[in-house]
Amino acid sequence: MSYHFSVLVDHSRLRWRSWSRAALAVVLVGAGLSAVAGDPAQASPAAEADCSVRVAADEVAAAALAVDCGVSVEALSERTEFAQVVVDPSGTQTVTVAAVPQRVRRADGSWAAVDPRLSVVDGAVVPAATLADVRFSAGGSGPLAVWQFGDASFTLSWPLGVLPVPRLLDATAVYDDVLPGVNLHVTALREGFTHAVEIVSPAAAADPRVRSLRYVLGGNVRVEAESGGGLRLVGPTGQTVATTHAASMWDSSLDPALGGEVLPSRGGDREAAEPATGAEPAVTSRRASVAVQVDGNDLTVVADGSMLDDPDVTWPVFVDPPFNGLRSKWAYANDANKDWDVGNRAWVGRNTYDGVLYRSFFDFNVAALQGTTILSAKVTMELDHSHSCDPTAVHLYRTNTDGITVASAGRMAWSTRPLPSSYWLDSWSGNANEAGGCGTIQPDATAVFEGTTLTADVQARATANASTYTVGLCACNSSGQYESTQERWKKFYTNQTYLIATYDKKPNAPVAQAFTTTADCYKACTSPAVVRTTTPTLRASVSDPYNGNLRTTFEVRTAASATATLVAGNSSTPTSTAAPGTAEWRVPSGLAHGSTYYWRAQSKDENDLTGDWSAWQTVSVDTSAPVVPSVSSAQYPLREWGAVFGTAGTFALTGGSDVVDFTWSVEGGSATTVVASGTSPKTASVAYSPARDMVQTLSVVAKDVAGNASQAQLHQFWVSPVPNKYARWKFDEAAGVTAADSGSGGSGLSPGTMSGAVSFGPGYLGNAASFTGTGGEVTTSGPVVDTTRSFTVMAWARASNLAAHDYQVLVSQDGTQASRFQLMYNKDANAGAGGWCFAMRATDGGNSTTACADGSSWGLPADGSWVHVAGVYDAVAGKIRVFVMGDPLSCGGETAETTFTGRWSATGSFAIGRGQSSGAATNRWRGDIDDVYAFQRTLSAWEICQQAVQ
Repeated sequence: MSYHFSVLVDHSRLRWRSWSRAALAVVLVGAGLSAVAGDPAQASPAAEADCSVRVAADEVAAAALAVDCGVSVEALSERTEFAQVVVDPSGTQTVTVAAVPQRVRRADGSWAAVDPRLSVVDGAVVPAATLADVRFSAGGSGPLAVWQFGDASFTLSWPLGVLPVPRLLDATAVYDDVLPGVNLHVTALREGFTHAVEIVSPAAAADPRVRSLRYVLGGNVRVEAESGGGLRLVGPTGQTVATTHAASMWDSSLDPALGGEVLPSRGGDREAAEPATGAEPAVTSRRASVAVQVDGNDLTVVADGSMLDDPDVTWPVFVDPPFNGLRSKWAYANDANKDWDVGNRAWVGRNTYDGVLYRSFFDFNVAALQGTTILSAKVTMELDHSHSCDPTAVHLYRTNTDGITVASAGRMAWSTRPLPSSYWLDSWSGNANEAGGCGTIQPDATAVFEGTTLTADVQARATANASTYTVGLCACNSSGQYESTQERWKKFYTNQTYLIATYDKKPNAPVAQAFTTTADCYKACTSPAVVRTTTPTLRASVSDPYNGNLRTTFEVRTAASATATLVAGNSSTPTSTAAPGTAEWRVPSGLAHGSTYYWRAQSKDENDLTGDWSAWQTVSVDTSAPVVPSVSSAQYPLREWGAVFGTAGTFALTGGSDVVDFTWSVEGGSATTVVASGTSPKTASVAYSPARDMVQTLSVVAKDVAGNASQAQLHQFWVSPVPNKYARWKFDEAAGVTAADSGSGGSGLSPGTMSGAVSFGPGYLGNAASFTGTGGEVTTSGPVVDTTRSFTVMAWARASNLAAHDYQVLVSQDGTQASRFQLMYNKDANAGAGGWCFAMRATDGGNSTTACADGSSWGLPADGSWVHVAGVYDAVAGKIRVFVMGDPLSCGGETAETTFTGRWSATGSFAIGRGQSSGAATNRWRGDIDDVYAFQRTLSAWEICQQAVQ
């Protein structure tokens, strides 16, 4: 008796998962479905592609490996009992769907090919890998077979004695001599098991216990009889877990003529024909029906006595009422509506044994193909046997309604799925006869049904979002002819029947990206966008369900309509992008300032599948810059002396109605952006505390929504120094080109830069700056004193050649054209004998007013002698003074004073070793200068003396 069971399952559609790059080291064998699968828990991401593997964790990893290695790679995440998906290097997918389960998922999540071979494990005989949780007796008084269905169980016991230790022959366990001349066979199947008694002789067949075989049923599964002689196993909750067909028996005949399988005239080698087994009859076996009865826990199988008593029967004879599982997706029909165990073969044509016409039907789960474009499709089958020794035709149809209507491997009524239908797909001719009557053994042959008709039909079902694709196999042609022709009788292996489809999905609709602020836009970068260029770059995120390379077309129109005027596009040279990625295209020309446009994008893949257009995007062009903004400040007005250093200032910024913000900075420092407010004009307020005194410049640029920038407005303001501020240059450096400012009172910010013929050398107090008079000078980057207010400057000086030039300047501060003041040697003083003078100009470039000391107390100016010279501007008194000291011990010296008026601000560099006239350096010093001071106040003679001797 044969039990071929499986658990009911929900065959959900294949799902496409998100991408992750990881490859599993699993070998894919064969073409189509793999025989061995890997364990995902043992896989790990690879830094580089390992082209020795052909399986990856999921579709993304498979796609990446396929591209890197140029091979097709299976996506392990899509593997089921029935199906496998491989990703091709071109970006397409190929799914292979079987009608019968091909593999088993283990408890740990790994896969194994169906392998019913038996071995002894933990005291029981178990198959290596099947879809049924079954175990068989290893000998003894226990059940012959135990089958678990989750919490449900089914047992079958041999009640006529203790079972011997079985012989294991691949998938079959043989228990010898369970009765005299009777062997018991149990065979593991991919979805359950089958068992049969083998009656080896007429003497054994005479035993009444053989003619009425009794088995004992157990477990919590209920066994019910069905019409037609089959049985149904029902679980505790009422669900059907397995069914049987009507039982049968067969002999071991190997004579082709007995079954009419081949023409006797062909002859042949009978010994080469495949013999009958306890699992299935031979091609040439004689067969008969068997009655099955259920009474409580008793299952009785009543053999056909006429066959057992027939003197022409070939021994041994096998008695087997087979069960069939529920997972396989195929069925058969015959014109006599006769239940007959067809095993794992699909019968087609007129049966040679009883003249009944057979057709076979197959269901394929095609949920994975929903919404795809089918590039090619085919159905393949393996032909086990044909009546004819020469090729004959068989035709494939899609049935007019999807789905078989009976349990798997069951019989449908002849009229349920009539053939031929209007959905003819393809035909195939071939032969395979191993019965020994063709003069030679003809091996199995692969039948392939393919072509444009089949591909188009699979496409129609994919477009209709069908989840099942049902085909029927018939010996008839499209007109219903030749089905009864004996030569067309064939048997195909159901476990080698596949639908193989290569498919693709159209690219996803691109998703527009924002314009870039660096080149195109500023504040409005997404639709509706405003750009500051007539040639903006359009960007879109592009993707494809199966990745690959995409070509993306952009178009710009005058309205959001496919019929609006096309302004620009790249249809002739679309952008190529590896998906997923960003496609971009720069509009070459044609966009005008002040106009609004609409753009979109569309992608096409390697198979010329075109995706949907993206949503329309709006963009306006504005290339006009805002007007130059204005700046005002109460604390720091334009080009005037403002608040004292340390006072916070507020600057009011004003721009045109199109301004969105202002960017400002001081003296080229870090830029700060403030948002404009109001309508017209737009304004903003900036708070700023100057970092130093003297002249500074605030730069302001206005921007509009597109990012167009105005010219910079430069607001120069003058920060008044604190009263006690001073700068001091000691010139004590040993080398270099910088003289440090060691002043105090908020100074120290005006280092001097040495240039030309000037160097450090021995001085009055440490080192000094030594000048040759041929171009050397020390200058600051800006003004040091506010020349509109009182100040004092002083230095130690030692001339080296007073006769070389009539005027030689120690210190000064540049205006635009001329020095505002000059502390200097003047050869015209003292009636032409020369003297030390302090000179100031009332206007930039005007004549000087000079106060000179005659030096009579210390002798006239002379080369080689150190002398301390100071100049004072007393803005309150309207006077200038010069102080000359030759004896620091007594602070004795000479003073000269003169009246002076005229306020203007010299905002140029503070210069040591030269003056300025007509916008150029002049009156250069020859000799040494040491310990230079600059105070922003008047110093008395006593204070000057005290500073001189420090």
